[in-house]
Amino acid sequence: MEYKILREEAYVTVFSLNADFEYKGIKYEATCQYYNGGGIEDIDVFRIVEDPGEVNDDWKTLEKIAKEIFEDMDIEKYITH
Repeated sequence: MEYKILREEAYVTVFSLNADFEYKGIKYEATCQYYNGGGIEDIDVFRIVEDPGEVNDDWKTLEKIAKEIFEDMDIEKYITH
């Protein structure tokens, strides 16, 4: 059978981004959804350590850090499938 391919495409519309970081001696995990062509949404940040003691987390700062990490992330370098 003879044929000519005119176009092939694999397009991903949503990426789940994940990153771990440390801030003020406490480890955190951040997640978000990156919509291809639409940007970052639904940033969540969680403490990784089980019992950091008495901590007053500044969640706005943590979200800002996570957003910066995700905006600078090289998705092609870290993509897994």
